[in-house]
Amino acid sequence: MSSVRPLTLARLGIVYFLLAALAVRLTRYDGGVAFLWLATSYLIAEMSVVSRRAWSRQLAVAGFASLAATSLWGFGWKAAPVMAAANMLEAYAAAHWLRQQVRQSPLHSLAWFGRFASTVAITAPLVSAPIAMTVGLALGNPPVATFVHWFTGHALGNLTFAPIFILLLQGKFARLRTHRKGRSARETLLLLGLSLATTTGCFLQTRFPLLFLPVLPLILITFRLGRSGAVTATMMLALVGGGLTLAGYGPVQLMTSGTGMRLQFFQFYLAATVLTIWPVAADLQNRSRLHRELRVSEERYRLLADHSTDILMHIDADGIVHYVSPSIWQLGGYAPEELVGCNALAVIAPEYHAMAMEEHRLTLAQPSLTRSFEYEALTRAGERRWFETRSRAIVDEDGRSDGTMNIVRDISSRKETERFLARAASTDALTGLPNRRAFRLAVERRAMIEESQDCVALLDIDHFKRVNDRFGHDGGDEVLRHFAAVARRMVRQHDFVARMGGEEFAILFADTSLEQAMLVCERLRQEIAAATIELAGVPLAITVSGGVAAVGSDGVDEALKIADLALYEAKESGRDRMSLAA
Repeated sequence: MSSVRPLTLARLGIVYFLLAALAVRLTRYDGGVAFLWLATSYLIAEMSVVSRRAWSRQLAVAGFASLAATSLWGFGWKAAPVMAAANMLEAYAAAHWLRQQVRQSPLHSLAWFGRFASTVAITAPLVSAPIAMTVGLALGNPPVATFVHWFTGHALGNLTFAPIFILLLQGKFARLRTHRKGRSARETLLLLGLSLATTTGCFLQTRFPLLFLPVLPLILITFRLGRSGAVTATMMLALVGGGLTLAGYGPVQLMTSGTGMRLQFFQFYLAATVLTIWPVAADLQNRSRLHRELRVSEERYRLLADHSTDILMHIDADGIVHYVSPSIWQLGGYAPEELVGCNALAVIAPEYHAMAMEEHRLTLAQPSLTRSFEYEALTRAGERRWFETRSRAIVDEDGRSDGTMNIVRDISSRKETERFLARAASTDALTGLPNRRAFRLAVERRAMIEESQDCVALLDIDHFKRVNDRFGHDGGDEVLRHFAAVARRMVRQHDFVARMGGEEFAILFADTSLEQAMLVCERLRQEIAAATIELAGVPLAITVSGGVAAVGSDGVDEALKIADLALYEAKESGRDRMSLAA
């Protein structure tokens, strides 16, 4: 929005005065108000393209022009100030509502046209019509006729010409001339020439009711040239048809009523044409804008898809792939055209098919949500890799889901990191054995199996502190690693050995009786006692003590507590022995 300059104010005053004077001189009959009124529509257009701060000066200049025209050719000097006030009030109300409710460019959409018609073409003239009716009543004119002629003249003028003036002031017609070149320019000239010729031919004769003829090229122009073409053709119809009607030509002359009613009928005809053509132009303008936005969005999407390291995939409601981005080649070894038309399950590992179909169903059923799931997929070479898919439904114009858009990311490295961290969190770094946490989880999982018969053993290296004191922590660590290696070798394949901390170790015996568990522990004790480990060139023999207990209905903690008591008993009994829980 710009401020108003002196030359612009001068232009406003001159054009407003000329439009008002012509309306009063040519369309005012029987001492009443003008049947046609275009001056207010021009003022509304001028006010719509400047800031609100300039409105007071515009209203002052236009008010003076209205005062002059009405004084010279209208109701005279006494009534002129009131009529000028009515015109300015209507223009202000229309410009205010236009600014508040209709913010887009003229004929931007059907919604724009609807709000424009209700505010500028209906409500604003209703505000000023009672004032004009009061003046007419004071001058002896019929109040109802004054109200009707004022309202229809101003309403039809605003509806038909305000958008034309706004587009003119915004330079839209200049853009129509600038943007259309070559074949497009020839088409524009041909269609506008056809419209001009049809309109001229229709209104030069007075024998036949051919008012429908100019509408036909108007419709064609609307579809081919869009909003600016439709408004240009409408303006030609208004100027040529209105001028010839004023001169006594045209099908309107077939009416037997007076000249004022003929002019008003012509304006009704023009308004009906506007109400027929301009909503179509507005809808086409909106569709064209949406098409441009869609094209830009498509190009932006295509650019991102072609250069993204993630895979973008469009899948319909039946699971068929409609689009897959080129990155599928780097991540999976597939060419995009290989997968288009195939079911997306073709690249997913079979054991994940049921989960993938369920996630697809839930995504379609919940279009407002983005779902995420992980699975293993097969590359073209048959390699299994982990992928994560983030999926969201695509809805049609009725709000129904007809497919999904998916972003697929290779998470194999993340999964490997997770496995490493999981192992690190459950593994003793020194010995490589599972740690206390992993041991408890293993025992708890076994406890969930009905009718399981398990045992636990706690083992402790005898006199380990002496080893640390004599050979240092490196020597102690070597002893711990030695015990772990022997324990792995001596226990059965399905037994679970873990380091609980320090020099304490534990063994879980699955589906094993106390006697069998005791037998395995005894063999381990004997192997440890028979082996010799060399530390700093010194041969060293170590021994181990342990306690064994059954895992009963009281749970893991109780079993470990009982095994610990048995271990204590073995220590007290002289070490290098196994003790069975009492």
